Amino acid sequence: LPTLDRVPAGVLGLLERFGVQPVDSGDLVTTFHSRWTPRQLEVHRRTARTVRQVIHDAFRHAGEGIRDGRPVTEGELSERIRTRLPEAGVGLDVDCVVAVGAGASDPHYQPQGSGREIREGELLLVDAWGRPGQGEVFADQTWMGYLGHQVPPRIQEIWDAVRDAREAALAFLRHRWEEGRDVRGYEVDDACRSVIENRGFGRYFVHRTGHSMDTELHGSGPNLDNLETHDGRRLLPGVGFSVEPGIYIPGEIGVRSEVNVHWSSGGPEVTTPDPQVELLRPLGE
Repeated sequence: LPTLDRVPAGVLGLLERFGVQPVDSGDLVTTFHSRWTPRQLEVHRRTARTVRQVIHDAFRHAGEGIRDGRPVTEGELSERIRTRLPEAGVGLDVDCVVAVGAGASDPHYQPQGSGREIREGELLLVDAWGRPGQGEVFADQTWMGYLGHQVPPRIQEIWDAVRDAREAALAFLRHRWEEGRDVRGYEVDDACRSVIENRGFGRYFVHRTGHSMDTELHGSGPNLDNLETHDGRRLLPGVGFSVEPGIYIPGEIGVRSEVNVHWSSGGPEVTTPDPQVELLRPLGE
């Protein structure tokens, strides 16, 4: 398990000399650490609705600032999210990423001080996460908005590629479930990444498609990853994870779309309410 532990080759060789055949512990860890209980799933669904509402409120607030001639900064909008989530009952391990323009080309961008002002004609990325309390699982979402009246073709092209890659990953998950076949983390990454590669942006998708989610934001279950690691662990019923393809062109633009998925015995459930299809437009057409 590359995110948890490694066994030295000498130890494996010693065990094998005694007639012991070591086996992968991935399913064991997933089973006992990363599967959600029915109650955790129920609470997560409520948390997901709250996170969505707070993110959409942030976009509205940014748009109002532009219309009123008092544009807010990345730092101000970040503090608003960090305040609003606990007020709405999501008060543990809360944080966010608010990035405007080229700043979003860094997937883990954090503003220096108050950061940049969010002005008309900017592309805005908002990523927020948290959980209601101890023992609960996270909700983690990223939404994109354009603060102008007509989306430039370049931005639209990149957004379409990211959204279509996300949908390709979800379609792959549904297809595998319908076939009754196992799904391994790296396979979902491949299905998602191939869309972005075919659109000509492959070298700008610089992280895995998704991470495990449990009582840790980056949990101990299977990741959707064939870039940072080759994650061959199976998605077992009860696990949750993010699906979040992105395109990050240094100095120009960063676009990500993130939803959460619960892998149940009834198939993949996208727990993010009404996943984003088009760029949010706080200023209207």
